[in-house]
Amino acid sequence: MRKKEVIIVFLIIISHASSLAHASWEQHADDMYEVLGLERNEKLTNWMRFVSSVLIDNNNTDYIFSDDGKPFDFYLYLKEKYPGFQCKHRLLFHWGYNSRPWSTYLQDKVIGYGWSDTKIQEFQTDLVAEQKRRNSFTNNYTENLFGFAHGGKEARVARVIISIVYDVHLLGDYEPDNTDLDGLQDIGSVVGDIINNINALDKQNGSVLCKQLKQISQSSIIQVQDKASALLSLLKKHFGFILRTAENGKIAKHLNEQGFYFVDSSAGHPCFEKKTTKNVLDYKKTRNKSYIKKGGIGVVIIISIILLVVLLFVLFKKK
Repeated sequence: MRKKEVIIVFLIIISHASSLAHASWEQHADDMYEVLGLERNEKLTNWMRFVSSVLIDNNNTDYIFSDDGKPFDFYLYLKEKYPGFQCKHRLLFHWGYNSRPWSTYLQDKVIGYGWSDTKIQEFQTDLVAEQKRRNSFTNNYTENLFGFAHGGKEARVARVIISIVYDVHLLGDYEPDNTDLDGLQDIGSVVGDIINNINALDKQNGSVLCKQLKQISQSSIIQVQDKASALLSLLKKHFGFILRTAENGKIAKHLNEQGFYFVDSSAGHPCFEKKTTKNVLDYKKTRNKSYIKKGGIGVVIIISIILLVVLLFVLFKKK
């Protein structure tokens, strides 16, 4: 193989390495930390790992959501109960924390199987039950983690935080570093859920941010993956402020008392930035620089391996 061909192959492999940027829970956790605006904390990191790896991405739930203390694989359960059913992991649990556990992808699948309306309804009932089981466990986990009460206003705040990080994971799956989008919740629905949760947290201070999120979501000239990048960028800049100042700072005070601290207590109000469609398109031009940072250890390892292979190839050729 000539040197020119080696260089071309090398560049092709490097260009595909970026697709691994959201291949692990760590990259989703990085996004979650930036959106919440909280300092890194071992307990918080473990919780984020649970949300990404178990609640959303893991069909094999092991013991976590078992009712009888025995291992429970929900995907295996579906395949045994509905012979012939198969799907990739994104068709399950990527619908959002508050959303109906269904998608056009699942709809097309069951119709393709020729199932009766009764069988489809039974299948949907199983999905609802599994979502309820997962959400119930996650509610308790989150309330205990942050020291919130298991009911009333504090429990609602816990659900807002869960919902936001769940949606952050979905937006991360939509970003341009991922090439397979099949099975993801409609991005308009994701943004709608984010807006509902911001309003539940602080409607007044969140109003400008909500308008900006909606503008990007409804734009007809921005590609869906670029929308995801811009939406995440907005949330990272401004959601921490909403969380920190909600209820006149009572939530922030409570979090501080539980050992969770905000990174920047001086971040500004979202009304100071008027995000326009043009800003989003301009943002796309500088986005690739952030991907280098987002790639994390995984990309660094891959690039290192590739460089090593190329070096060995060159040395071998010299011999």
